[in-house]
Amino acid sequence: MTIEDQSGIISFLADPSTYSGATVDRIDSHASIVFLAGARAYKLKRAVRFDYLNFSTPARRRVLCEAEVRLNRRTADSLYRGVIAVTRQADGTYALGGDGEPVDWVIEMNRFSQDALFDRLALKDALDLELMSPLGDAIAQFHAAAERREDHGGRAGMAWVIEGNAAGFADFGRGCLDPSTAQRVTDDASRELDRCADLLERRRVTGFVRQCHGDLHLRNIVLLDGKPTLFDAVEFNDEISCIDVLYDLAFC
Repeated sequence: MTIEDQSGIISFLADPSTYSGATVDRIDSHASIVFLAGARAYKLKRAVRFDYLNFSTPARRRVLCEAEVRLNRRTADSLYRGVIAVTRQADGTYALGGDGEPVDWVIEMNRFSQDALFDRLALKDALDLELMSPLGDAIAQFHAAAERREDHGGRAGMAWVIEGNAAGFADFGRGCLDPSTAQRVTDDASRELDRCADLLERRRVTGFVRQCHGDLHLRNIVLLDGKPTLFDAVEFNDEISCIDVLYDLAFC
């Protein structure tokens, strides 16, 4: 659900004059818009609220921009430059980091070639096996250093996922999903959770649930300076990112 009109700010960030005339490319998702201009990328969080994500106020967007930078510097320090205010100047115009009133916030990043994303490499049959060993090393090093979060994960963490999927089947699957099949998926998942509950709890209390990435698919891995680099980790919901390290790995 969209909470606030950001059209003026979006138009400002999409305008080449904001970047001294540099061509602006735009990448849209349901939760953010990234503006690519020159050697930089600027990520604006949309003013939206869903059951798992709340970007509804400028103050909250600022906090979560700062959290995104902090968490992603664990693996991609060279990408994340910081958080910049979008300000409204005395004459009513917008500026990046101006001396006017802050009205929204963006994450400033160093730009990279979209062709270096692992999903793009895979589409071109260029995701070589030689990259798998350094990718595994990068993920293992990240998980080894990640903060332990015994307050999440375990049986309850996986039950939250199963319940969320079941709600999604019911809310959005009408007319396209067979109800009996959807119910069977939920029932099978619940039975498997019961079977593995003790193991999941042991892993939680012994330190295998950590502040992980939470969305570690190929589009969130990029080849930088010849090295697989993880970025765009989840900052907006600890239920998604504070998970068992093997659950995080399974996204790949």
